[in-house]
Amino acid sequence: MTSNKFKIFLKNLGFSESDFKGEPRTVFVYEFPIDETQSEDVRYIHTPTDEDIFTEHQKLWNQNDVSSFVAVGDYKTYLLDAKVKPDKERPVNSKIKTFDYGVNSTGFEKEKLEEITKDSIDATYFFDFVIKNRKKPQEVDKDLLLNLIALKKDLLEIKDDEETIHLLILRCLFIKYLEDKGIYDEGYLTNALNAQKPTKIIEAFEEIKKINGDIFKFDKQVLETEIDARYLSNTHQFFTSDYLSKQGRLFPYLFDQIPIQLISNVYEAFLNNDKRQGKGIYYTPTFLVNFILSHSLKEKLKESRNVTVFDPAVGSGAFLVESFKAIVKPNDSYEKKKDILQNQLFGVDNDRNALQIAAFSLYLALIETENPEFIREQIEISNPILPSLIGKTLIQKNSITDNVFEDKTFDCIVSNPPWGSVEPNDDEENLKEREAIETKGKEGLMPEYKNVSDYERSQAFLIRVQKWSNEKTIFSLVVKNSIFLNDNSEGFRKELLKTYQINYFYELSNYNKILFKKHKIGEINGEKVEVGATQPCSVLVFEFLKNDNQKLNYISPKLNNFSENFQIIHYTQKDIHEIEQKKLFENDLLWRVLVNGDFEDFELLKNKLLLQNGLIFECRTGFKPKENMKILGDPEMRKWIKPKHFERYLIKEPLAEFNWNQELDRRRSESIFQGNRIVSAVKPEKKHNYKVSAIRTNDNNLVYADDILCYKIQNVENLSFENYSVVLGILNSKLIGYTLFHISSQWGKEGGMKRPKLRNADIERFIKLPLLDFQSEIYQSIRSRVIEIENLKEEYVETENIENQIDEIVFDLYRLKEYEKEIIREFYQIKVERDGISEKYVKKSDIENYANKFTEVFGLMLEANIKLIAKNFFISSNLGATICFTIVNKSEENHLDEDKTISILNFVKRKQIEKADTSKILNEEKVKIYDDKFLYIVKSNLFKDWTVRQAIKDANEEVGLLLSKLPAGR
Repeated sequence: MTSNKFKIFLKNLGFSESDFKGEPRTVFVYEFPIDETQSEDVRYIHTPTDEDIFTEHQKLWNQNDVSSFVAVGDYKTYLLDAKVKPDKERPVNSKIKTFDYGVNSTGFEKEKLEEITKDSIDATYFFDFVIKNRKKPQEVDKDLLLNLIALKKDLLEIKDDEETIHLLILRCLFIKYLEDKGIYDEGYLTNALNAQKPTKIIEAFEEIKKINGDIFKFDKQVLETEIDARYLSNTHQFFTSDYLSKQGRLFPYLFDQIPIQLISNVYEAFLNNDKRQGKGIYYTPTFLVNFILSHSLKEKLKESRNVTVFDPAVGSGAFLVESFKAIVKPNDSYEKKKDILQNQLFGVDNDRNALQIAAFSLYLALIETENPEFIREQIEISNPILPSLIGKTLIQKNSITDNVFEDKTFDCIVSNPPWGSVEPNDDEENLKEREAIETKGKEGLMPEYKNVSDYERSQAFLIRVQKWSNEKTIFSLVVKNSIFLNDNSEGFRKELLKTYQINYFYELSNYNKILFKKHKIGEINGEKVEVGATQPCSVLVFEFLKNDNQKLNYISPKLNNFSENFQIIHYTQKDIHEIEQKKLFENDLLWRVLVNGDFEDFELLKNKLLLQNGLIFECRTGFKPKENMKILGDPEMRKWIKPKHFERYLIKEPLAEFNWNQELDRRRSESIFQGNRIVSAVKPEKKHNYKVSAIRTNDNNLVYADDILCYKIQNVENLSFENYSVVLGILNSKLIGYTLFHISSQWGKEGGMKRPKLRNADIERFIKLPLLDFQSEIYQSIRSRVIEIENLKEEYVETENIENQIDEIVFDLYRLKEYEKEIIREFYQIKVERDGISEKYVKKSDIENYANKFTEVFGLMLEANIKLIAKNFFISSNLGATICFTIVNKSEENHLDEDKTISILNFVKRKQIEKADTSKILNEEKVKIYDDKFLYIVKSNLFKDWTVRQAIKDANEEVGLLLSKLPAGR
């Protein structure tokens, strides 16, 4: 009867028999696929009591694969945040919203449960509502790591024996997993700990040797005298309560529910305890692992199941575990699964602890789906029941320096190898790596490293992996993105392009917030605990080069609320660029431009802005101050200008004072503080709206530190201060801001990790102003307006209109065509005018502007008596927008109407979301649908895809298609 009421409740929300796929009893999952392994399907769970709510919440929190769920009671229903830690005493503490309806309620009013209806989910409004109203998450892996660190700190205070403490904690974790799995009886671990006798826990350790394979291969034998009885008391508390809060609540973890990869990640992070952070080793988020495998292993599996996978920097085994899951089939026997472990999955790491974690991870994956009774039977028949991997398929070596698997090649090579440069210290492994890389092929040693710069490990791995490959190998690696941007690595980039065929290049600096960004996860005794890295990344999918005309898909997705909360890579039409790979070889600057621009941006920069002849800048930073500087004599006080002291065209008084007669760390030549010059901040700020924001000065008493850039024209003698006003106007213009943002190696390239920075090397190399007569009309026009702005700024009068006039004059100075001007205007529209959360989305007026430009461009192809009109449009508040065009008689009036009945949008968006099922990608590409009378264009609902410039491109594309279908000679 209860299940029948639950079904009626669901039907009242709009679900039908076809949605149920069986009789919903206590749990109903509405299948809305976003990801294969980390489903965001919406779960409705019948929970009559508070205890039921807690039980279901605890399970989902440990599983860590949904962000929310709907708890349906008898008279109340709750939308709960599944990422908030469950609380037995307050089971609805994570509620997002309460609804006064349940399975026993009468007088059902569907509109009062709008957020959890089927319609809401289909329109993705449900997800939008969850995102906006959810609480701060307390994810299970971060919570477990904090509690483990707290336990370790407490045990170290009892007795400083880190090795024994590690062995105790980690073996207990393994036993607890086996207990939760049902292989050992409930209470097996806590009873052993509660006995307060070291012999009891050692007996438990001996018992797990029957199944442990290589999990504790390198561990020492634990002696009874090494385990302090007080260790057992604290560890018992950890496994019976919420340890960190000390509130004695229920033990929150269900190890048979926590994803294996999370357990392994926590295991590795806890064991290393930051000791390897200098090498840039961080665990890889599971969604990124699956994203990478979707481009490599899962493609290979379409051809054959006997795929070999190799990770040359295996770490905790993330890629091998998920590869194992992808290869295994539901009906595989235990022996078949062991065979896959022993013959298809391979890894190398120079850290023996990492190999143990990888083995641990693979063993858990092996027994995860096995019946506990079967495992118990296997223990009785033979032990250990887990195959030996370390020394066979998991090798303790250094992939950069050592020869390993010399007689093998692999079908897939996937990895997140160590980032950063090899440190110049006395660490044995570092010395070996530096020696290997610095030989650069001399005397026949390590010739593959001849183009590796700055001892960069990411570069070394990208080149080295070819050693284990064949002509059919697919590579997919995640590496730091700066190796594709910095000046020193051009030789490496060219070698990469000559050696490999890059199928996909994902520039993920904008995704660093959910990938590797270092962030605080909590505090222990007032000391903050951080996880993550300091650099953004890129993902490369490649194989050996087959032809010179290979096309490369360069994708630079931008993080939004949807992709952040549902952990997928989401991009739209404007974020993907298909280019010939040889273009990157011929034009190294293209790597930088494509981070935020496209090939049209590059062509504009190359042909119009990066001039070969013109006014050349010498650009230098100021002096470097240091603490406790030595006074060299009598004080010599000068005015000290800092970034806070000026805005564009205006110095803000009063300035600070600085004693110039001190021992500076880097004093700099006096010439950069003398004469006519321009100065700007090294670090552009958002308030500057992507412009340089400079001022001019000839004050010889003015000095500045290394947070200020000084610009001087080099190839014109005795350039007057008045003429520097022209230079200032050009430098402060939108055109130069646009140029520097795209060509800079640091501004706009760090994904929010570091403050943006203008490098003087980039300015000197790329920024040259047109060399014309300073008495010319166009220069005089700029000069007069700059002087007017400076005067008005002194009076705090708004000067935006005059600055816009200068922008247009500078466009003409560089002889930009109207479409080229539109490229730059679009940049500032997206980055400045439409940068707000709500402003990022397209509006009716934007659709109208798009339609007007599209029909104008396309109309040039039509006969005089007909015209193209935009008939109707629809903008979804969640995903997607569409417009419909048709051809009518010239005399017919135009009416662009909103048509919410257009089903074509939902059809397209549903298909795009379904494609994300296995790929971890939501690609909102442009879709065009034709019928006899109409052309439908479906894109994202973001303004950037509906600009005037995009209308010109889309219309020209249609014109090109039309021309291509004309008979020859027409």
